[in-house]
Amino acid sequence: MGILNDFERRLEGLIEGVFTKAFRTGVHPRELANRILREMEANKTVGVRQVWVPNRFVFRLAPADHERFSQTEKVLRRELEQVVRDGAAERGWGLVGPPEVSFERDDSLQQGAYGCEAALVEGPTGSVPLPAPAPAEPSQTTDEARLIQIERGKPGKVFELSKDRVIIGRLPESDVSVNDPGISRRHAEIRRQDGDFLLVDLGSTNGTRVNEAPIGERVLEEGDRITVGRTVLEFRRG
Repeated sequence: MGILNDFERRLEGLIEGVFTKAFRTGVHPRELANRILREMEANKTVGVRQVWVPNRFVFRLAPADHERFSQTEKVLRRELEQVVRDGAAERGWGLVGPPEVSFERDDSLQQGAYGCEAALVEGPTGSVPLPAPAPAEPSQTTDEARLIQIERGKPGKVFELSKDRVIIGRLPESDVSVNDPGISRRHAEIRRQDGDFLLVDLGSTNGTRVNEAPIGERVLEEGDRITVGRTVLEFRRG
């Protein structure tokens, strides 16, 4: 399944950190991503004009599994919440509020076992439900953006941000492939979200900085300078 494969590829950015060691035994994050998609399918609510699916998922984990998940909880929650968005968008389902994923410790469970509670939970008062996005018309043009590699203080190679998700990394198949030993194989990702470009660090070894400030994720603005390893990339729109 494409959504699960995309989820796993995004988490590969953690391999050079704690990811490989942490999930050799017990519950694996892919199991939870697959469970989310199954729960969405099983708990659909058919409305007058829209099919609504759960947007909140609470996973109960055995103590040992909960401890391992806590090491990378922020990244795992963010990526599992992206699975909710992707699953709804792919199937044309709606969400009554923003995706929420959380982990709770359950001392009654043995390692490798887990429980899941799925629910439709509306967002804050005054928020608007999130219907499935309408398919984009091929003829429409999207907002253009690019990264410009800064070499010795001058503009160098240009990377067009033409996809909804762009991977920055050391691997040759990365969308923004940079031969820099300080960059992880899958270091960071840029996502298009509601007209913005969101930069997300993928659990890289040396971290990601924007204008010299360390970030986990950040909406990029015109002229922002992204530092990965020793490489500087300048963000430009239009």
